[in-house]
Amino acid sequence: MFGRIAPLLATTATLLAQSSIGLSAGTQEPQRSAEVVVEHADLIISSNSDDPSLEGYLVIWNGTDQSTSITDMRSSAFEEITFVQTVKTKGEARVVVQETLSIPAHSELLMRPGGVFLSIDPGKLALRVGEQVSLEILYANGTSAEVAAMIKPDGAALEDHHHGMPQTGRP
Repeated sequence: MFGRIAPLLATTATLLAQSSIGLSAGTQEPQRSAEVVVEHADLIISSNSDDPSLEGYLVIWNGTDQSTSITDMRSSAFEEITFVQTVKTKGEARVVVQETLSIPAHSELLMRPGGVFLSIDPGKLALRVGEQVSLEILYANGTSAEVAAMIKPDGAALEDHHHGMPQTGRP
């Protein structure tokens, strides 16, 4: 009986070994960019139609060997874009305007409600959910980058993306 099972076990062992080789070759460490990359951009529009406002949430990876700073953000679609950080002291939360946003080397800036985000004055522009808006990001070293941001409704899930990890939606 063992004589008939031995070839079957040998075949099974070979298939498992080949499968394991294929799996290990397919699972690689995620590639990390050696640049500053805006990985995601969402704009959340308030549900108050009398006083529409926007908040911006970006995910920016700094894959360089040096810290970088964002000094300004502009868009022809908006009156003004301000960097804001929520500061909690003695049980109270308040927002503080920031002149710049720093991103350390090999780090990610993950903007979120209750943390760092963009406060956007849309001016007279009538914005609609689902539209894309172009933003220009200006860095301290004189470079800039264009990014398309999607307008989403109040309460929409934000992308919970951490560099090198799969993306998942989070409120």
